[in-house]
Amino acid sequence: MARNASLRAAGKPRRSLFVCLVLVTALGALDQTVVATALPAIVTDLGTPWRASWIVTAYVLALTAAMPAVGALGDRFGRRLVLVAAIAVFVAASAACGVAGGVESLAAARLAQGIGGAGLLTLPQAVVADAVPARERAAYLGPLGAVFSVATVVSPLLGGWLTDAASWRWIFWLNLPLGVAAAALVLAAVPAAASRRGRGRTFDTVGAGLLAAASAGLVLVTLTVAESGWTARTCAAALATALLATIAVRWEHRVADPVLPVRILARRPVSLCCLLALVGGIGLFGVLAYVPTWIQGAYATSATTAGLMLLPVTAGIVVGMNGSGRAVRRRGHWRPYPIAGCALSALATATLAVFSRGTLPLPLVAALLAQLGLGTGLFMQVVVVVAQDASDRTATGAVTAGMAFTREIGVLAGGTALGAVAGHTLTADHAAYGAAFTTVFATAAACFACGLAVALRMPAHTLASARTS
Repeated sequence: MARNASLRAAGKPRRSLFVCLVLVTALGALDQTVVATALPAIVTDLGTPWRASWIVTAYVLALTAAMPAVGALGDRFGRRLVLVAAIAVFVAASAACGVAGGVESLAAARLAQGIGGAGLLTLPQAVVADAVPARERAAYLGPLGAVFSVATVVSPLLGGWLTDAASWRWIFWLNLPLGVAAAALVLAAVPAAASRRGRGRTFDTVGAGLLAAASAGLVLVTLTVAESGWTARTCAAALATALLATIAVRWEHRVADPVLPVRILARRPVSLCCLLALVGGIGLFGVLAYVPTWIQGAYATSATTAGLMLLPVTAGIVVGMNGSGRAVRRRGHWRPYPIAGCALSALATATLAVFSRGTLPLPLVAALLAQLGLGTGLFMQVVVVVAQDASDRTATGAVTAGMAFTREIGVLAGGTALGAVAGHTLTADHAAYGAAFTTVFATAAACFACGLAVALRMPAHTLASARTS
């Protein structure tokens, strides 16, 4: 009886914490793609349509570049302080977006918004790691990952609805009351834990700058290649980015208190988890980026029907993340889920490659897309828990941010690489149009097959059911 009472008492703060982190995650995730359907209205209002891509690029660039530094700051100064600061930056930047008078000022505000968004998407997972034992953690991280996936599909619809019903500026103004509510919940629910890395030590400003520059270069090269292909200029930029990344990694390996603790990558579970996060980002989001285009071209459907085909993927992700999280919570065994997840996703994408010409009925296509989502959902959050569990508790935030950063790199690389593959063979003929995506799905299947090989090499151990210092 006493034990049950204590569990119920512990459950109430955790429920409050969970609600808080769901809102924070949703706030950051929605703004990644919310402006996609509002861009025509924005450029009509503000002019300079040739600079419209800045509005999207600025957020993604800042989000990716800031992730490693935000994780390290949370380790040093405590999650609650840094998370509240990130929300404040996000809300202030959202207000600036709402009153922007030109595309340039809107892009600048989106840049600041992306910096805040990096904290909103990375710190909640580290907060969970502080409060919840490893064995139970996947059950809490699963819904947070599901929120991110659902937001990817829902946010363009929300942006279009707000633009049609009121104004595109409400896309950003809506963040103000939500951000204030999120900050209040953080202050009430997130414990003011002491920082675990000494405040007296010098912050790795050089490393943060190098990583941010390399990340920004990668984002810009990726988006430029997606728009104009490989040219002499993009090749030179890619080489410069690779050089910057090499310098950043070497610096992080030498410095005493790095922003991104690359030494931890020498630990087998952490390095393999990073590879699985990369594979999941490339395979899942690389395919998702072009599913509506493929459906419209190969099946001659409307844009609405093509867009609805993303819902089975989202449903599969939600089921996979929550199902694997609860199973790990009950038994502590996590290794079967990356293996099964990669196998299911590889089989789904390989089947789509075989039937990419549009010969498979749409209900079966929907079932395969749901299987793809289920497969990636089974392991994408579980590997975060495993990486956290295998690293030092003093670097939980940095490792969590590193996993999110790796996944984001996979999302960018996957979208660009698979889009370039499809772009070489696209035609107006429906039958041939479908064939252009054979290589896209086959490449994704190969990625998941590599992920399966990685998952089979993962060490088998049971996650702890109690927190360790």
